[in-house]
Amino acid sequence: MSITILGAGSVGLTLAARLARGGVRVLVLTRREAAARALAKGLIVEHPADGTTFEVEIEARCSTSPEPWPDHPVLLCTRGDSVEAAAQLVALRASGAPLVTFQNDVVHEAAAARFHPRVLGGVWRETCTRTDDACVRFLHDRPSRAILGLHPSGQSREARDIASLLERGGIKTGISDCIALDKWLKLCINLMSTPNALIRREDHGHRDFVQIKVSLLEEARAALAAASIETGSCDGFDRSLDEEIAFQRVALEKGTSARPIPLYNQVWTALTRHMPTGADAYHRRICTLGDRYGVLTPMNHRILDALLHATDEHAGPESLSTAELLD
Repeated sequence: MSITILGAGSVGLTLAARLARGGVRVLVLTRREAAARALAKGLIVEHPADGTTFEVEIEARCSTSPEPWPDHPVLLCTRGDSVEAAAQLVALRASGAPLVTFQNDVVHEAAAARFHPRVLGGVWRETCTRTDDACVRFLHDRPSRAILGLHPSGQSREARDIASLLERGGIKTGISDCIALDKWLKLCINLMSTPNALIRREDHGHRDFVQIKVSLLEEARAALAAASIETGSCDGFDRSLDEEIAFQRVALEKGTSARPIPLYNQVWTALTRHMPTGADAYHRRICTLGDRYGVLTPMNHRILDALLHATDEHAGPESLSTAELLD
C-alpha cells in the first residue's frame, strides 16, 4: 500500500494524485527543495475542461535528503536525460526496490538497467501536465491507463503487484510480456503530439491537419517495418498503428478531429514555458530508421524542423497554421 515516485513532473504528480486518492501511501522525491515543500502542503488537481480542483495529501521531500528511502517500488518519472543518474540514485538508496521507468521513448529501460538490477518498463497512456510545483491538470473524473512489463521481456510478479497498486488509483493497468512492443506503439502515437501543439487550434478540424498526423503514422509504420521492429498492445485496449490511422481518418469525417477542450499535452506546455519538449526524440527516431533503411519520412523531417525552430525562437504553442507548415 506504499509507493515512491521519483520525479515531480506531469506523470509523477498525476500518479501521486491518483494513487493518494485511492488510499495508497505516496512519497514523492523531487530534486528541488522548494517543490518538495510546496507538495508537502498539498497537491492540487485541476480539471482541464471546467477548472474544478481538489487537493490530496502526500509525503514529499528532496531526493538528496539524508533521510532513508523506504524499500517500496520506485516509479521513475524524471526527464529522459536524467534516467541514468536517477537509476544510480535508486540503486544506492533503495537497491531492493523494483524500478519502473515511465519515460516516453524506447531507450530508457536499457539505460536504467545498467545501474539497477530490477527494471520494469512503464507506459503512461493519459494526457496530463504540471502547471505548478504542486498543481497538475488531467481528466480526474475518468480512469487512466498504464502498462507495465519486465525489461527486456518476460513475466514478473513485481509487475502484477505494482499493477494492483495502480488499479487502486483508478489506473487500468495492462501487463506486457514484451514491453518494447508497447513502448514503440506509444512512441508512434506520440508523434501526433507535435502537430497538436504546434498548429493553431482553428485548423484542427481541417483535412490537411489530419493528413499531417496520418502521414506521421504511415511513415513510422513503414520505417519500423523496414527495420523489423514490431509494435503492439499487450491487452488490446490500445489501438494498433493501423487502427489509429483509420481512427484519425474517421474522426475527420465525423467532425471530431478537433478536441472540445483546450490542449494541455506535454509539448504544448513545454513550448509555453520555452523548455525542451522531448518530442524531437520521437521524430528523430523515425527519421533515423527511415534514413538507415531507405524509407522516406518527409513529414517527420518537416515536423521536426518546425518543432526545433519553434523551440529556438520561443515561438510558443499554436504558432503555425497548417498552410505555413506545409508551405
